[in-house]
Amino acid sequence: MRATFLTISCIVIIGATLLSSCQKEIDGAGNGVIVPAEIKPKLGTIWKYVYTRYYSSGPAIFSYFVTYKAVSEEEYGGEKWLNIVDTATNITVFLLNVKADGLYQYTNNDAYILCKYPAAINDTYNTYNGGPEDFTVKGVNDSIPTGINGLKVNFYEGIIGGDIIDRIWYSDKVWIARKYLYKRQVLSPFIYYRYETWVLQKIIY
Repeated sequence: MRATFLTISCIVIIGATLLSSCQKEIDGAGNGVIVPAEIKPKLGTIWKYVYTRYYSSGPAIFSYFVTYKAVSEEEYGGEKWLNIVDTATNITVFLLNVKADGLYQYTNNDAYILCKYPAAINDTYNTYNGGPEDFTVKGVNDSIPTGINGLKVNFYEGIIGGDIIDRIWYSDKVWIARKYLYKRQVLSPFIYYRYETWVLQKIIY
């Protein structure tokens, strides 16, 4: 019995070692956690966010964890895109691809830049993100509170018709570190408010 227990224990330890050698998990468990430069999102990467929905008056309605995973590579327009799904529903939330000038998404049957990178403050570009949208780079190499310490990000604002619709914080190490979506109030249709937020807490490569 003891020999059997030791054999099983060895198998478990070896299996755990092999698994940890294949995956890299980054979260805020320690202080000053910095994602190594060579690590980038890829097929199999998992993102865990805190998702929050808000009342138009400001307070949060509810908040919970959502998990996204890059489950496959899909070809559109002659290019390969990471198919990133919500693991609870298996519904695609993004088709993403990194190019020389930044992070792109495939949407509206075409490739559109989402986050220009590298970038300088006040750089502007046109894209399609649920509709034609004008983005401006508002911050470069900033620090923001997420579940990952030591993460440097660029900050982008998306405008439609003069109104802020999107705020996105991007890092080439994790891609979307934080995202805010703004929506028009029902009773006051000319007023936009923060409707939804996603804040990254953990990433497993």
